[in-house]
Amino acid sequence: MKSSFILIIFPLLMSCQTNSFDLVKLTFPIQISSIEKKYKLDQNSDFSGVIVYNSTDSALLQFLGFNFAGTLNKHDTAMLSTNYVSFYQNRTSNQVNAFRLEIKTTEKAEEFEKLIEKKLGKTDFYYRDSEFSYRAWNADKKLYLLETNNTGSYNDEKFKSCNLYIVANGDKLLNDYFISGGFQYYGDYLQEKDKPQHKGKKYTYKNFVDEKEKEDGKDSFYLKDYVK
Repeated sequence: MKSSFILIIFPLLMSCQTNSFDLVKLTFPIQISSIEKKYKLDQNSDFSGVIVYNSTDSALLQFLGFNFAGTLNKHDTAMLSTNYVSFYQNRTSNQVNAFRLEIKTTEKAEEFEKLIEKKLGKTDFYYRDSEFSYRAWNADKKLYLLETNNTGSYNDEKFKSCNLYIVANGDKLLNDYFISGGFQYYGDYLQEKDKPQHKGKKYTYKNFVDEKEKEDGKDSFYLKDYVK
């Protein structure tokens, strides 16, 4: 009886260990080789000096204990229609100092947005209109960038998606790589924050916007769609 009890418990323990991966527990630089040993990753590169490792493996789509695997097409698990994770390697330093979680299924995207809000709280950097939203947090020596998109369409069916980028603060190449598009204003803020007059002082994105309003008035483009 005792031996049969052990045999029953052992597979349960193995199951827990197998599913223990969680993106939120990763520390930078990420040891990509240890992930490659357990999970299937597709590697590609671009012209920005960045190597990207992609995966739609559901075991890698764990965040804060919740699984965000999903697809818009059960008959096609390609990245075009499937939730996935990407890991980004700085080709110069050979360090993996960023990852991206893209969720294309509406229900999971909305669940994830609420989860991030609960984990990170309110942020000074928040822009939103009827189609897109952009938020940024700096916590635990990491930059968190969250983008939501209400304009998605697949096989004439609309969907809401979201992207979370988490980047190590000290990796300039990867920070510059992600701070663009809807996050460009955050890059402008970081440049201003780095000026001598702000050194050693608390200087938030809200401070930056207030200064721009004084300089440019209510028509400042930094105020358009800004959520206070």
